[in-house]
Amino acid sequence: MATPKVLPLQGEVSVDATRTIRYSLFCTDSNSPNSQSIIFIPGFKGFKDWGGWPWFCSQLAGFGHRVLSLNPSMCGVGPALDQFDEPEKFAKQTLSHDIQDMNVILDAVISGFSGNGGSVLVGHSRGGLVAALTAGQRSDVTGVVSIGTPHDLVRISPEEIRMWREEGKRAVVNARTGEVLFQDLSVLEDYLEKEDSYDAVSALGSAEVPALGIHGTSDLAVSEDSLEILHSKVRPDLTKKYLLSDGGHTLGLSHPYAGPHAHAEEALSVMRTWLEEVPSR
Repeated sequence: MATPKVLPLQGEVSVDATRTIRYSLFCTDSNSPNSQSIIFIPGFKGFKDWGGWPWFCSQLAGFGHRVLSLNPSMCGVGPALDQFDEPEKFAKQTLSHDIQDMNVILDAVISGFSGNGGSVLVGHSRGGLVAALTAGQRSDVTGVVSIGTPHDLVRISPEEIRMWREEGKRAVVNARTGEVLFQDLSVLEDYLEKEDSYDAVSALGSAEVPALGIHGTSDLAVSEDSLEILHSKVRPDLTKKYLLSDGGHTLGLSHPYAGPHAHAEEALSVMRTWLEEVPSR
């Protein structure tokens, strides 16, 4: 795969006085005939500089596309860029925050790209939900790629919900560092109040844009069944589903970055072909 020239640009844009979206921009000297503007959205407890994601985005850019990866303003990773230095924001992060972030990025950054005719949203895990929900609300989203994405945000038992309510917060362990983060009860209440508007399955179907779903058959975090459910309302001529044999939740990539992985390269190959076909649909 081509090695792109990475622009010396690490940007940020404010959502309001207390929230900042930090992003990286990747591109090559020349764009392909079917060049796309791509936004990469990391998943829960993820961030743009996690492990292999910078490499992954640079490979997408190497295909001739403009790629912007971002840290959602409430993800908990602030100026440090590689650690949860804003745990108080992580504690209150909702899908509404994330969708608002996407609107800011699309309106304030992507709209300024020369010749931009729309954007493809690429989301890993929870990021795929954000991509689907955003696509359902905006006409300038021209495609959605979900990687290891659940079909629903809250996948915990009634007992866990009861404990969350009783304790007023929910502990979330960072498997890599052992760090314990917390989600406030307000996150659960937001989801229950807005459950209908957080219906990613319906949003992806109503968007009527090409949708590619990639899922590893050995994903221990999200069952591959979610892929079928997530795409169940997408028109047959617009949906493409790809199962990575023995693939895991992060396509074999790890943090700290330990080099490329065959599963990630396979996913990139599938995405490359799909991205070339998107403008003709």
